[in-house]
Amino acid sequence: MFNFVRKTMKSYWTLFFFSIASVSQAAVLSTAISQDSLLLGDRVHFCVSMLVPKAATIIPPSTDSGFGKFVVKEWNSNKVEKSNVDSFAFNYVITLYTTEQCTLPALSYTLVQGDKKDTLYSQKIPLRLVLVKNTDSTNPSIKGLKPQQSAGSPSLAWVWILLGLCIAGAGIYVLNRRLKSRKKPHKEAPPKPPYEEAMDALALLDGKRYLSKGLIREYVFELSDIFKRYIERRFGTNAAEFTTEEMLDWIKNSVLTPAERKIAEWFFSTADPVKFAKWLPDGDTLDRFGKDVRQFIEQTRPRPEAAPQPADVTHAA
Repeated sequence: MFNFVRKTMKSYWTLFFFSIASVSQAAVLSTAISQDSLLLGDRVHFCVSMLVPKAATIIPPSTDSGFGKFVVKEWNSNKVEKSNVDSFAFNYVITLYTTEQCTLPALSYTLVQGDKKDTLYSQKIPLRLVLVKNTDSTNPSIKGLKPQQSAGSPSLAWVWILLGLCIAGAGIYVLNRRLKSRKKPHKEAPPKPPYEEAMDALALLDGKRYLSKGLIREYVFELSDIFKRYIERRFGTNAAEFTTEEMLDWIKNSVLTPAERKIAEWFFSTADPVKFAKWLPDGDTLDRFGKDVRQFIEQTRPRPEAAPQPADVTHAA
């Protein structure tokens, strides 16, 4: 990587001196590569930089089919505007998956300046392919040399450590079981019926006085959540997770009466732009929001079933 940075800096210095001495409008192209040898699959950094006349543009070569046998993993470009020229840099990460060719071909870059076009070519770069990586760091000249092996009986320290961990784990398990057995079972209070829960939530919402504070969007959001929560618990749906479109589809196919369906459809269709499009409704619409939700809850609350009347029994004389 250091060599690549050094080569890249060298190319930039070359371009810099060209820019100082540029009395013509000719373009200058330079290349730099991070390494001159690679293994199959290595990621190689390759840079093409150039100085071009002011207001000129560069069309780089397509990377879809790679550069010869090289596959382009990623690439980016940047442009720096100078006083008398513009600087372009195209940075690539390439790799090779075949041993058939190991030369980066010349790449063509199209220089567009007004109605004129010209083609700039990078130089061919031969790379050396290393098929086997030498992993012997101690003495690469002696093949098959293994590091020094230890002699004597193996240490049993790990056995004692494992045994200690098992004993500690067993002690923690037994202690945890005893603590749980001493705790008294805590019975959670059963949830309120859907109607009572919804009416309590509406009372809390009124107590926040959102409308008097001008917090219309917050009011509609909480009112919509209360409405969805009631429908979910009352009719056994997943309404709390429904989008507006899913909510309207459920209403259309539900067991609601036409009057109840009309209330729910109007509420969710009208509340949606208030929640997500920041639409500010008038006072009558805001007042209707709360009234319709309460009316829907009252109309759909479960009614206690009437106790069956005892049948009349006539005794024969």
